[in-house]
Amino acid sequence: MRFETLRWKLPVTSPTGYGADLVRVPGTASVLSTLPNGKLYQCDAFAGDVRIGKAVSGDLRAVVFDDDSGHHDGAWALATFGLCRISLASLSRTSANLRKGLGTYQGRMVALSGDVLGISGFFGRSMKLVSRVDGAVLKTVRMGAPALVHRLPDGRQRCWSLHHAVVTDLDVSTGRCADRYSVAHGMGAALVGDEVVALCGVREDDPRATNVWDVRPAQLVAFDAYTLQPLRQAAISADAVEVLGADSAGRIVVARRHGVTVHRPDTLAVEGAYEHHAPLGDALLLGEHDSVVLRGPVTAGDGLTVVRWS
Repeated sequence: MRFETLRWKLPVTSPTGYGADLVRVPGTASVLSTLPNGKLYQCDAFAGDVRIGKAVSGDLRAVVFDDDSGHHDGAWALATFGLCRISLASLSRTSANLRKGLGTYQGRMVALSGDVLGISGFFGRSMKLVSRVDGAVLKTVRMGAPALVHRLPDGRQRCWSLHHAVVTDLDVSTGRCADRYSVAHGMGAALVGDEVVALCGVREDDPRATNVWDVRPAQLVAFDAYTLQPLRQAAISADAVEVLGADSAGRIVVARRHGVTVHRPDTLAVEGAYEHHAPLGDALLLGEHDSVVLRGPVTAGDGLTVVRWS
């Protein structure tokens, strides 16, 4: 497998910050994120054109766009210190920053329905149901904070919290957890067709803190998204971080701390590996383009690297 790279510089105004997530703008090859000062930016992955906007409240964590086409201007944006509406055209905040009932340091946000968002911490034990109309908190559901959510045929949302080794089926209309299932400890899951592919491994408790742990990945596992049965598995590098999804040929793409591996869909064996020049801060898959967008840690100031394979 052959890899090619493009590199784009970003204006880095501060060497501090935890680093923001990269978010793809629907229907485009552009990524949206924030600089260390909280300013929104949008970059075309293949042309390198960068637009800088206004600041939101902290590092960008997640965005739910008003539709999936990329033609609507508005979106909900979750940052370190709150939730707000943003405009893609102006790259600016268009509403007040909302914190009431949400707190700070929330890490994930998903669209649960046309009316409801789900917001949770990275490894929390609850999820907030939030109105897509005004951002008001509707209810707090006690469950493992999900890293992946997908819709079931009966309309419920299946929430994968592999950090807590549990999958929860949520009835959004009532705000109730309908069913819970025990699964292996894991991390970094992605939905690929009718399968959920994840990094599974061993729970390692932190001796310095009670009821705090990490998961050390050992296997790349493909689960049936509906029966939860493991279908295939293969050994994975210990520095694997997350499954990004599948490329145009259905190959599974995994981000590691120092690069990216591409795996055969049938056996999950490694077909190709790219080694990056620095530790990764974040990675985003452009599957139909057989490409990933990589960003180094904020302290490195390396900007974005686009890796393409053939």
